[in-house]
Amino acid sequence: MITLFLILLPLAGLLAVWCSGNSLKLQAALLNIGAALHCIGVALLWIKPEWDNTLPANITVLIGQDVLSRTVLTTISVLFLLSSLQTVKYFPMVRKHFAMRAEKFLSPQLVVICLLGFLSSMTLVASSRNFGLLWVAMEATTLASAPLIIFNRNGDSLEAMWKYILICSVGIGFALFGTMLLAISGQATHAGMDMALLGMSKLDPMWFKAAFVFMLAGYGTKMGLAPFHSWMPDAYSEAPGVLSVLSSGALLACSFLGVARVLEVAPAEAAAFCRQLMMALGLLSLALAAFFIIRQQDYKRMLAYSSMEHMGLTALLWALDLQTVALLHIIVHALLKVVLFMTADNIQLACGTQKINSISGLLGVIRRNGIIYLIAVLMLCGMPPSPLFITEMYLVAKAGPILGAVILLLLFVVFAGMTYHVMRMTMGRNHGCVIDGKEIGDLEKLTVIPGGVLSVCTVGGILLIAALAAFEFV
Repeated sequence: MITLFLILLPLAGLLAVWCSGNSLKLQAALLNIGAALHCIGVALLWIKPEWDNTLPANITVLIGQDVLSRTVLTTISVLFLLSSLQTVKYFPMVRKHFAMRAEKFLSPQLVVICLLGFLSSMTLVASSRNFGLLWVAMEATTLASAPLIIFNRNGDSLEAMWKYILICSVGIGFALFGTMLLAISGQATHAGMDMALLGMSKLDPMWFKAAFVFMLAGYGTKMGLAPFHSWMPDAYSEAPGVLSVLSSGALLACSFLGVARVLEVAPAEAAAFCRQLMMALGLLSLALAAFFIIRQQDYKRMLAYSSMEHMGLTALLWALDLQTVALLHIIVHALLKVVLFMTADNIQLACGTQKINSISGLLGVIRRNGIIYLIAVLMLCGMPPSPLFITEMYLVAKAGPILGAVILLLLFVVFAGMTYHVMRMTMGRNHGCVIDGKEIGDLEKLTVIPGGVLSVCTVGGILLIAALAAFEFV
């Protein structure tokens, strides 16, 4: 019953917002109440999982929870709560800062409606127990999130939105064809598209391999794997950072879940092929991300390529049978992107540009934002005490000497590129940031959430490293 509540709750909030008229305070309250109730519901899934087993049998075959879905759902819910809390303070400041063209921005009512629809569709993705329903929910995430990209309502944001819709729709089309092939692979056992039945059935290896190729291409497009990643830099650079948080952390986790579900039902004869293909795309994603990060001149696009890099690392971890480590990597990456996209918003408001070459001396203008941004980039690159240091260490160790050395080299290139860019932005004399004292104070107040999340990641990394060190010496 809890799962059904989590899916329907945002839809109820969406209808309430639709009927709220022009009351901004009511819309903000509904958004935050919905986010808080969703978090409470997800917590109950962990504390009282038996409360979720009261649905009729014809519904439980379609939706339900296991450890993997609860983990992804927790990530979605926490990110949505953080994003909604930041949105309430950030958007009024944006409208005040750009008072001359504030009316051109997407209306707050439409933003809240899209956010709640996005939450409902992502919840359905995480809870799906049927590959057909999973595909429908994944397509719904595209439709719900697309309008958020066009928040600024200019030519660039319009281009980014259509690019996102077209590329992801083509990808989802591949996934649909792969879903049909998957059903054909289990036709002899009449398993249909039910995940549980397919997992227990003897699937045709050749049909399954064909299905996996298309489903990896389809869901890999939404996940940002190379060479299907081209929508990400444009979408992330045009959407407000508080909205990119959900795409970079929650949506990519949902898309990865789609691939993981297919691997769960893979027959033994096809498992090796699937993992090798996943490793190839993961390594390609890491290599291309390293190249583009080195040459990047837009700090929001740099964060997009960083998401591509970390999805590649996640694919490698999962393909190497390090599932627990991969889930930890997804969670920490999502939390650090909360920090980075929110501070990137503040930097853009302070300096009025996304160009790295046009910004320097952030530590002398918006000190707290600059410090948080610098530390978060270092932790995203795996600098201890980041938990990503542990996950990347496990990956390099498991990959073997040759592949491990290649991964390590590419990780170093990413580290060098990102730290070079962020040092240019934060160090030196102020250049490009013209902002008055009152706005500086307001921007520094917006560091409460990213600063808190960064502290949690830091403490968690220290405890994790200490625990592993203690375990090693026991």
